Amino acid sequence: MDKLQQLKRNLKQIVDSDPNYPIFGIIKSIENDTCTVELSEEFEISDVRLKSTANGEDNLLIVPKMGSKVIMLSSDGTIDNLTVIKIDVASKIIFNENGLKVEIDSIEGKVIIKNNTSSLFDLFKDLTTILKQFKVYTNTGPSGLPLPDSIAAIEKLETDFKSLLK
Repeated sequence: MDKLQQLKRNLKQIVDSDPNYPIFGIIKSIENDTCTVELSEEFEISDVRLKSTANGEDNLLIVPKMGSKVIMLSSDGTIDNLTVIKIDVASKIIFNENGLKVEIDSIEGKVIIKNNTSSLFDLFKDLTTILKQFKVYTNTGPSGLPLPDSIAAIEKLETDFKSLLK
């Protein structure tokens, strides 16, 4: 019996149903827009798609957390075309369309929001730079730099946005 037939037989024994029914597994590794899933002890399937087409483009990609449970379906009843359709825990969500990119990364605890011309991180960075050097003209000439308590508040804003945005 060849390896593929043995794999199909093992798969039917593990899930005890037609391969077109949902198949449950646990994420073992992530490889770009595919993953390796454990179906039972010491039985893993690689190249399981995380979205309908594993093409390297991240229009909408939800990356499961390592060790999380997933549900998969096959588009043609074979194990060669398994796609994750539901995950218990996401570690990253990426949306990328028409120059807009939004990425939520729970591992780093940070968010990216940007388009082709600017990013939210850069905007906040520019704002804090401007505020630290902010001066106004008065009837006696230009004002000095912000007072120490204002600088402290600006630096707190800078620290806070750097801990949230990337």
